[in-house]
Amino acid sequence: MAKSSISKLSGVRPNTEFSVALGRTIRDRRRALGLTQTELGSPFTKGFVSEVERGKSLPSLRALTFLADRLDIPVSELLESVKGGLPRVYTPPDENEHSPAATRR
Repeated sequence: MAKSSISKLSGVRPNTEFSVALGRTIRDRRRALGLTQTELGSPFTKGFVSEVERGKSLPSLRALTFLADRLDIPVSELLESVKGGLPRVYTPPDENEHSPAATRR
């Protein structure tokens, strides 16, 4: 089974507005708690945490959940401040195609 990752969403890649904002949110929370990158990330490497915080790497959902746990906040709170940067999964035409009214022809 392939690892799940938010980076599989179209438009969600490292070095984008979304990844930089997510990394900033993680870094700000880590600093507020007085944790080092090593303390936050263990057993991940300090380098991994650094890349995530700089938006150079996107964590898998499993890694993001782990980091949120260490930051003592729900994953949803990490994503809340950056959700505007997530691409739409469905376009308006897709939504119309799948609406109940469209299927009752």
